[in-house]
Order: sequence, then structure tokens, then C-alpha cells
Amino acid sequence: MHGIIFFYIQKFADEATSGKTTWLKLRETVTATDSRYLPNEVYPDTDAIELLQKIADTCGEPLPVLIQRFGEFLAPHLVKVAGQHVDPSWQTLDLIENTESLIHTMVRAANPGAEPPVLQTVRHSPNELHLVYSSRRQLCLLAKGLTLGLARHYNETILIEETSCMHKGDPFCCFVIQDESNETHSTKSPLSETIAFDPKSGDSLIPPITNWHSNPSDSSEVPATIDSFSIKSVIGSGGMGRVYRGYDKSLDRDIAIKVMHPSRAKDDVSRKRFLRESKTAASINHPSIVTIYQIGEHDNLPYIAMQYVDGPNLSEYRTQSGGVIPVPEAVRIGREISEGLAAAHQKNLVHRDIKPDNILLEGPRHHVQIIDFGLAHETGNEESRLTVNNAVIGTPAYMSPERIGTDDVDAKSDLFGLGVILYEMICGKLPFDGKSMVSILAAISRGKPTAIDTVVPGIPKDLAALVMQLLSNDRAERPADANSVVKQLRVIEKQET
Repeated sequence: MHGIIFFYIQKFADEATSGKTTWLKLRETVTATDSRYLPNEVYPDTDAIELLQKIADTCGEPLPVLIQRFGEFLAPHLVKVAGQHVDPSWQTLDLIENTESLIHTMVRAANPGAEPPVLQTVRHSPNELHLVYSSRRQLCLLAKGLTLGLARHYNETILIEETSCMHKGDPFCCFVIQDESNETHSTKSPLSETIAFDPKSGDSLIPPITNWHSNPSDSSEVPATIDSFSIKSVIGSGGMGRVYRGYDKSLDRDIAIKVMHPSRAKDDVSRKRFLRESKTAASINHPSIVTIYQIGEHDNLPYIAMQYVDGPNLSEYRTQSGGVIPVPEAVRIGREISEGLAAAHQKNLVHRDIKPDNILLEGPRHHVQIIDFGLAHETGNEESRLTVNNAVIGTPAYMSPERIGTDDVDAKSDLFGLGVILYEMICGKLPFDGKSMVSILAAISRGKPTAIDTVVPGIPKDLAALVMQLLSNDRAERPADANSVVKQLRVIEKQET
């Protein structure tokens, strides 16, 4: 631990004990590695913990309480130590957001053995910050105390909620920090959005794109034509591009045209991944997978012309149905998804982003059409794993546990996503829920969802067993393949009719 911490432990001891003990006496009661601590040196963590324990004993407080108190005491002093690295306009959330990139980077450069914690942040609104704390020391209470101390320093009122904790077996600690000093402009986390994130921290690396060029609501930005296709309207927009409803005059049919976002088209990796989507999906001929008609470029932006599906996605349909889909229909939808996945897996293709938004329901019968093979990975071909800065790409709530740490995918990773979808359709809620991306990832890592027949008593036993098997934390315990799932769901369908 950095020597500057010991300098402030000494100051804290004087204040916390109100003169009941002295620094010299404290030093005599611990197993110290040196007679004095120098600010620019690094010392064993055990020295600091022993000293804090002795202060806690003197004060008659539990050690965890005292560690948090020390953090509150330490915060304003560290602001002064950081000096010119702290922007005068910053307040609590701003300083926390910049600690890793500025202050901790400086500490690591000056003292390679100091090992400050890794702090990653996601700013959800001007008044809400999600902080991911990771450290072998597991001093998350110190981090909480530092946050409270910063708020006091800046004369702000904040609320802190810990949504995951290493002391509870989670891979990291996550704090949701809200500034109550001003009106909070809360925005929901894009938990259903496909994102890229650092598998070590859970930090989002690619936020969703909301602007197309300048003003996404400006109808003048909708082109009249794309190549030979006339454009009718905008269907939707996401992190990779915009989807239009178009018309193919030569074949007299409506089509969907996905055009890559201008900012993404400048990135070679993203451009390759976008174009690979069309080739991947076009190689699969199956009624449950959307048909690709043509690929090309328009105004230097790659596009994919594909089958237009007249109907909602599964997320929209579930909302229209009051959140819950009747078991017989849910089983049928799950079976059709499984059939499409089986066709993809037979070609050694893993979708990697199976979620309700990527399941379109066509026509009055709501026939399944799987879309967005842009993240598809060819098993055995590492060159097909096109990611950004070695990040893991996917949708947190539907991501298998093995992907969170390593992005090690196989067909059973898609089956896990199918299990989440089935659970959500039948129960009206996710099996692994949380208020933030990182808390959901932590819940998935723990792998202990509430049994589906506990949430919805009376559902077929075979169905309940299959869903929980699909959601197994250990992929070896999941069904052998998608074809196996298809067979089981067909049997359940017959029982339900």
C-alpha cells in the first residue's frame, strides 16, 4: 500500500481516538515492517489493516465501520494531494469518473508496486454514476467512505447503493451513486442494447448511438432512395446503424434495408463485422431466419437489403401481451427459435446475441424470424471474432456466464440466451435482474435464478426442467444441442394441445 496512506492513518488516529492513544503507542502494538513510513514508498497491506484494527479497538468500533470512516476522512486530503490533476469545476461524480484515468494512472507510473484499485465508471445521467470497484484487497468500504467524503468536501448530498459485492462472492463491487443535490435527470440503462464491455470490469466501451448525423428527428435525413430501392420510412436505429423500410420495384416487394452508421463505417473492424452479417445470414436457408437479398454501398455506407418482416419484435409483443405470453405460445415461439439456431449451429455459426429484440414475429401467426447475425462467430475460426479493443460484445441480460469472463462462445451460449427468453416470456421478468449492467452480470455469474415453477406454479414439469437446464451456470449441464431442445419442446407442445 502507498506510503501516503500511512501518513494519513497517523493523522486519522489522532482525530478518531481523541487523544486516547498516540501514534507511537499504535506502532508498538503492531507487527511493523519499518520504524517509519515514507510517503513515496510502498508497504505491506497488513500493516495498514493492523493499524486500523488497533484504532477501531481503541474507539470501540467494528473494523468495517472504521474503514469507512477513514475513507471519509481521507477523501479531501487526497483531493489536495492530486492538486493540478483535479479540474476546479469538478464535483463528486466528476472526480470519481476521472480517478482511474488521471490519478490512478499517475500513481501506477510513480510507484509500480502501489496497486491502486481498478475503478471503472458508467455515467447514466448527469446525476447518476455506476462505479465498478475491483481490487485484491477488497476494501470496498474504503471506496464507499471516500465517496461520502468527497460529497462532504463538495457540499453535496449523495445516495449510494451497492448492487454487487466481492464479499458476497461477486467478481466485483458495484455502487450506484446518485447526486441528490440537484434535480436528477434519470435515464434508464440500455440493458437490452447490444454493447461492448470490458470483461474484467464490466465497464461499457461502446455506448448506444442516438444521433444519426445531427438531428435524428429531421425527416430530411431519410434518403429518397438507396441504390435502386425507394425508401418509405425509418423502422429503427441502433448502435451499428439505421434500418429503413424500402420497396424493390423490380420484384414488387417491400424490403428492410440496414445502413451502417456513418461514424461506425469509419472503423475498419466495425465495417467488416457489419458486412459479415449479411454473408453469415445469407448462408443459412431456414424459415426461422430472415432472408438476405442483397448487399452493397450507398454514399460510402455499407447496407444490407433483406426480407421485410411485418410484425413486432418479441420484446414489443410481450409488452402488447401484458408482459406474459401464454405457455403454449411461448413454447411454440421457443421451438421456432430453437429450429433457427439448430440450422445456424449446423454451419458452425453461433449467433452470440440471442435476445427478444432480435426475434421478429411475422404475420398473424407470429412466425419467428431471427435477425442480426452481425455478432455471429464461426466456431474454430478466431478471425471471425471481430470485437473492439478485445472487448466482449453482447447484451448483458441475455449473456451466458462463460462469456462474461472470457467471451468463450459455443452453441450452448446461444442456448443460454434462449433459456432467458423462455423464462421472460412465461414469468414476465428476467431470471437474472438488476438495476445496472454490472449488477446483472454479477447475478448471471452467481447463476442462481429463482426456479421458474416457483414464480409460475403449475407450468408443465418438463418445461420447467428444460428452462432451468438451459439457464445452468455450467454449460456442460445445458442440453446437448439446439436439436435436442427442439425435440423436447415439440413433446411439450403436444402435451399442451
